[in-house]
Amino acid sequence: MELRVLGASGGITQSGATTSFLLDQHILLDGGTGVGGLSLEEMERIDSLLLTHAHLDHIAGAALMLASVIDRRSTPLTIFAPAPVLDTLRRHLFNWELWPNFAVLPTEDNPVLNYREIHPEQPFELAGLSIEAIALSHTVPSYAYLIAEGERCFCFCGDTGPTQRLWERINEVGTVEQLFIELSYPASEAEIARISGHYDLASLANDLQRLKQPLQVNLMHAKPGYEDDLSLAVTTHAQYQPLRVHHCRAGQYLSVL
Repeated sequence: MELRVLGASGGITQSGATTSFLLDQHILLDGGTGVGGLSLEEMERIDSLLLTHAHLDHIAGAALMLASVIDRRSTPLTIFAPAPVLDTLRRHLFNWELWPNFAVLPTEDNPVLNYREIHPEQPFELAGLSIEAIALSHTVPSYAYLIAEGERCFCFCGDTGPTQRLWERINEVGTVEQLFIELSYPASEAEIARISGHYDLASLANDLQRLKQPLQVNLMHAKPGYEDDLSLAVTTHAQYQPLRVHHCRAGQYLSVL
C-alpha cells in the first residue's frame, strides 16, 4: 500500500506545502495545504481524514477542499479524531464565522462532512486497517496513529515535542516498520522548539534512543529555511548514524503496508 506525500513542510513556501499524506488514494493523514495539489477527481475519491490535531497547518487544505467538492460528492468526508480535536473544529473552524459548517451542507440530511470520535489506545477498523491513536505532547491535544494491516504496521505522528507514551507503545507493539515524525528545528533553536511543543535535532535524537527495535524514521515538518541544515545535521549527528532516516518531500510515494 502506498503513501503519497502531498505536503511535509512545517510552513508554506513557494516549494513547500504543509502536512498532508494520502494513503491508498482515499485516506488523508492530516489535511494541510498539500491537499491543494490534488485534482478535483482525486479530492472526490477521499472519504476519510485521520486528523492528528486541529492546528491550521494540518487542516486548512481539507477545509478548503470541502468547498471545492461540495457539489461533486455523493458521500461525506469523515474526519476521525479524538474528542478534543473534533471539539476544536466544531467550535472554531466549521462554525459559520471562520468557515461554513459543512456538517449541515448542502443539507442536514446529506452533509458533505461527518465527524467520528475515536478514543486513544482503543483500536478501530477503517477500510480493512486497524488504527490506534496515541497521545503526544504538543501545545494542544495531538496524536499519533498506529496503522496496521495484518502483521505490518507504521506510525504517523502529529506535532510533538519530547513525549513518553509514543515510544512505550511502539515498543509494546513490536511490529512497527516505519515511523513518520516531525523534526522542526535545529539544535540551535531548542528554546523555541520547547516553547512551541516541537522536536529539535537533539531532543528527537534523545527520544529515538528509546526504540527497542530497528525501524525506518521518516522525518517531516521542517520549518521553512531549515530544511537543508537539518538534512545535513542528521547525516553527521552521531545518534542518527545507526538509524535508517528518510526526509519526506512532496511528490514522494512510499510503500508502507
